[in-house]
Amino acid sequence: MRKNLSIVTSLVLLTLIFVDSSRTFAQVAPNATGQASSDGQLRTQNQSQPGTADAPPRSTTRPARSSARDSYVRLARAPNMFGDSLRPTASLVFRKPTGQLGSDLNLMLAGGGSYNVAENNKALPMDRVYFQYNGFANALPSNPGGQTSLHMYSLGFEKTFFEGLWSLDLRMPFNSGLAFNSNTLSSDSGNVGNLSMFLKGLLYQDESLAIASGLGIGLPTGSDSVTSTQFEQLTVQNQAVHLMPFLAFTAAPNEDWFFQAFTQIDFAASGNNVASSKRQFGKYTEQNILHLDTTIGRWFVQNQGYRYLNGIAGVLELHYASSIQDSDSVPVSGGSLLGQINVPNNRFDLLNLTSGLHFQLTPLSNFRVGAVVPLRASPDRVFDSEIQASFNHYF
Repeated sequence: MRKNLSIVTSLVLLTLIFVDSSRTFAQVAPNATGQASSDGQLRTQNQSQPGTADAPPRSTTRPARSSARDSYVRLARAPNMFGDSLRPTASLVFRKPTGQLGSDLNLMLAGGGSYNVAENNKALPMDRVYFQYNGFANALPSNPGGQTSLHMYSLGFEKTFFEGLWSLDLRMPFNSGLAFNSNTLSSDSGNVGNLSMFLKGLLYQDESLAIASGLGIGLPTGSDSVTSTQFEQLTVQNQAVHLMPFLAFTAAPNEDWFFQAFTQIDFAASGNNVASSKRQFGKYTEQNILHLDTTIGRWFVQNQGYRYLNGIAGVLELHYASSIQDSDSVPVSGGSLLGQINVPNNRFDLLNLTSGLHFQLTPLSNFRVGAVVPLRASPDRVFDSEIQASFNHYF
């Protein structure tokens, strides 16, 4: 594996060693203020004095097996990872009306979005609804009209089950800016992205460490990619199903610091048909992608007793994504379209740095803002900068 993969892998291993994964399971005892929910906040319960007329005495003992919903507050309060993702694009070379070859045209596939489970997530199963915005500056640099700004909006819902040990996370993305138009050429990848579902289950949990694993499925609910010239129309149909096994951990060794990591492999289980208005060209299968994501963060302010602005945390993240195999290639010829649909540089290794601030607004909601900067030059650079904003509400 390449040098950057070794660097990121070393960071993950060092973090794992730091949080001491040899801890044993522990049970949490109830306290006077209530129980900890899956969002990491304390929900106060009505307390009655033992032996009063209002309520009979209650046992203070606890079942031998506690649910994940009664997890330790320090661990559950750790902010979600921010993320960074924009999938590399396939490209098509087109012929100008004069017969000369034009520049590459980017084709955003997979519904124009990303399937990275680390986006706005952590190892603990959660009950929440959320909204996320990702804005990319100077993306798709090889388009004939120059660089493009992309805007992505995601609505999400996560619900726990089996006593909080498992959760199902549904994400629906919408896109803006995935289009190019000129007098002789237009390309549009639509505004609707692909629905993704992530099943997450706890493998291990104690007072300061949670390890989870799961499987994601990306469904082709998004729009096709359509490129049109004066004489012909080319369609890359959005048909591929993606399977994404992952492993994650969240650690909070003390009240101030927290660490997280995700490892995921994105497998394209099927391909996308490529056809013009006159003929079929073949099937394009996207590359399988390895994702390694790490986080280190610190609470600057913690006001758990306050009704508003319960805390402020700073987060620093490193994200690595690499293609596992060479790019597929589908020859396209005839009319005003000529060339091949593929990833222009065949393989890619992306390394991005993310920094952000997490604002715990109330015990059950937070707002987060972040910025992403690529650390490598082209071709391992799919945008110049990114801004993020997200809102989570827990229940």
